[in-house]
Amino acid sequence: MKKRLENYFRASFPAVAIQTAEEQRVVADVIAAAKATSKEIATWSATEGLRMVSKGNREVPDTADPLIAMGQRPENTVLIFRDLGAFPFDRDPILARAFRDLLTWAPTAGSVVIISGPSFRPHPTVEKMVVVTDYSLPGPDDLRVIAQGIASSAKVEINGGDEVIRALSGLSTSEAENALALSVIETGRIDPGVIYREKVQGVKKSGLLEIIDPDPRGLSAIGGLGNLKAYIAKRKKAFSPEAINYGLDAPKGILLVGVPGTGKSLTAKAVGTVLGVPTLRLDIGNLFQSLVGESESRTRQALELAEALAPCVIWVDEIDKGLAGSSGSGTTDSGVTKRVFGTIISWMQERKNPVYLVATANDVTSLPPEFLRKGRWDEVFAIDLPTEDERKEIFWIHLAKRGKEKCMAAVAKATKATDSFTGSEIEAVIIEAMFNAFDEGREITEDDLVSVAENTVPLAITAREKIESIREWARTRARFSSAAPEEKTKARKIRS
Repeated sequence: MKKRLENYFRASFPAVAIQTAEEQRVVADVIAAAKATSKEIATWSATEGLRMVSKGNREVPDTADPLIAMGQRPENTVLIFRDLGAFPFDRDPILARAFRDLLTWAPTAGSVVIISGPSFRPHPTVEKMVVVTDYSLPGPDDLRVIAQGIASSAKVEINGGDEVIRALSGLSTSEAENALALSVIETGRIDPGVIYREKVQGVKKSGLLEIIDPDPRGLSAIGGLGNLKAYIAKRKKAFSPEAINYGLDAPKGILLVGVPGTGKSLTAKAVGTVLGVPTLRLDIGNLFQSLVGESESRTRQALELAEALAPCVIWVDEIDKGLAGSSGSGTTDSGVTKRVFGTIISWMQERKNPVYLVATANDVTSLPPEFLRKGRWDEVFAIDLPTEDERKEIFWIHLAKRGKEKCMAAVAKATKATDSFTGSEIEAVIIEAMFNAFDEGREITEDDLVSVAENTVPLAITAREKIESIREWARTRARFSSAAPEEKTKARKIRS
């Protein structure tokens, strides 16, 4: 960034907007670039007004008002505005005019305007004059310098250097410094365990991603889906040094489509356990905000954070709902959904770090066709209604989970009674049967399961046409997660 800023300054760019929450790091880099290009430095904030940093940090009186500050016009100076994004340029034509005049004047006087803040959307009158760039999180080399600096000042040792850098990955400079300092206080050394704990808190605080607690059972918690399980198991060492040395490309991810309740989300959460990396959940609905440009900015921040945390799994649940209508966006939402969608699919194609994307969808017909093409996904898997053998396995898994191993030997009748049931519906049958047996003060029996199943109408019946259309799309356009398509057709027909 420092080198880029130097080039901007030498090329007499009018303004550069740097989108980041790391204000101190930005100011430090801008000052270093300004000194390298022999320019004076001035900073402005809503509380301090204008200060001439390179002239003894001299305060310019009565410049807290941005209109007055923009009228000062120091030559050959880098002007750093730190709170400008909070002012309503679109509702204040005088402020917008003053800012445009400042940017028109700056190149002629050898000056450059820097706007620092979490986000900045240029006013239409100046958008051609402002370069908007994102400030990346500190990389491994930066983090190593920070860790060594903390260790040196505290006179402690670093416990596992590479592991510490991996633990710090994804944190901002200040977050990394705080985590390192806390580790020193708690353990007397720099311990990656403490840093990982603080990273979880940092991800939660961002509100962009959610860290999913891993299920130690992994794929064994899922009934059926043999083909999909084998596919994921083959990628168990995908992010290992051995795979890199072998020449394998890091896998991109999989899209799971099909009937609701058939284990798509459960499978997505198990992938991280198999690969031995953390799983992060991205809620696309949480990216959309009311301010212009904020949704796109949050999308970039979330994807940047995921890459900084690599290797990891990023799980997007029901992506068809989150991006529904993106092809028609522009007539209904000023094109926000379309721009967010464009950011996501560009990242899917171009990302550099090992982030394994697992997305689930019930109805992919609402998504544009370019979303499904090869190169963005390693594979698209169809998850259909479970076969009889798969339903039996699902019964066993859920009964064992609840300590009902005695009932596991006799579920043949219950398996037949749940024809056309999804995995989640089978779990609901077990829970209801257990409530009935508990109310009568006895142990659950297979007859309890059969009775509940016979009084339950599955989704495959209540939404027959919708379910059949989903199954038909998946049957001809995706790879089946368990039995072959012809076996599926013979083994399972929705009961009338």
